[in-house]
Amino acid sequence: MTKANLYWICQIGGWFFFVLVEFIGYGNTFGYNKLLVFNVVVNFVLGLSFTHLYRLFLIRTQWLKLPLSSLIPRAIFGVIVVSALLTTFNIWLDRLTVPLMGQLPIDLVLILNYLFNWSKYILMWALVYHLFQYWEKSLEAERSRYHMQAILRENQYNNLRTQLNPHFLFNSLNGIRTLVDLEPDMAKEAISRLSDLLRSSLQMNKQKTVRLEQELSTVENYLLIEKIRFDERLVYKFEIDDSVRHVQIPPMMLQTLAENAVKHGISKIKQGGEIQIRAFALKDRLRIEIVNTGKYEPVLNEDSTGLGLENTRERLHLLYDDKASFEICNLGENQVLALIEIPL
Repeated sequence: MTKANLYWICQIGGWFFFVLVEFIGYGNTFGYNKLLVFNVVVNFVLGLSFTHLYRLFLIRTQWLKLPLSSLIPRAIFGVIVVSALLTTFNIWLDRLTVPLMGQLPIDLVLILNYLFNWSKYILMWALVYHLFQYWEKSLEAERSRYHMQAILRENQYNNLRTQLNPHFLFNSLNGIRTLVDLEPDMAKEAISRLSDLLRSSLQMNKQKTVRLEQELSTVENYLLIEKIRFDERLVYKFEIDDSVRHVQIPPMMLQTLAENAVKHGISKIKQGGEIQIRAFALKDRLRIEIVNTGKYEPVLNEDSTGLGLENTRERLHLLYDDKASFEICNLGENQVLALIEIPL
């Protein structure tokens, strides 16, 4: 239903109810006749016309855009003017259609009585109309606020996403660089895998979310590149529940955490270590656990790990508000847990 249709339904319905009450009241007092029917029909047309003209005046003068302190005195003046016009017409109309009313002298008391009576109804009309306009403006302002927030979130999300590829590329190339002189064949293989990985990641980054199984494929390609460098020092395994493979998650999110596990965990341990990635449904949430050998020291590693971890938190917040969570902590003395929960 459009706003114009709603207005006319309320306008016609409200004035019809008003003249019906007046018809019953006058009929019980003065008796029912054709002149009384004419009276209420004219009142219906007058009330409908004058209030509609008042509405058009409000729109043309843009009174509705004024602050309440300026609108209230203007609205009161408008109510008095419309009531005075209806009073003038009704004194004449009642004397014409209700013989007993014609016997009353037109004095100040009669005029004030008519004016007060009409003012009640016009004031009620004005209050309903202005309150509806105020409510509608509030809704529009709320919609605009949410729209601006959505645009801001989209821009923030895109900015965060564009940070990932350079960050990931730098770390991968830095790792391959160490192989160029020592193991040129391995370096060539790593470059080929990196090329394939970047191609798929660029395609994924065009999307806001991807299926978990797609993200896991990216993570595995990344770990294969790192395994060329670390050989037996790097062991990884996936434990993924088939029921959650289709769940949508932000692209490159798990890859960033796997990269963090390798760079700040496995690479710092002489004998290397293991990365375990588990994903399963827990009630109405997807739970992803990334456990790696190492130790989480946020104060010592703040400069180097801030981008990846803070990026993960921000992207989850932008997509899911407070419905998703991310935390990272130590498990005992030699393991780190990165935990993500996303609503299903």
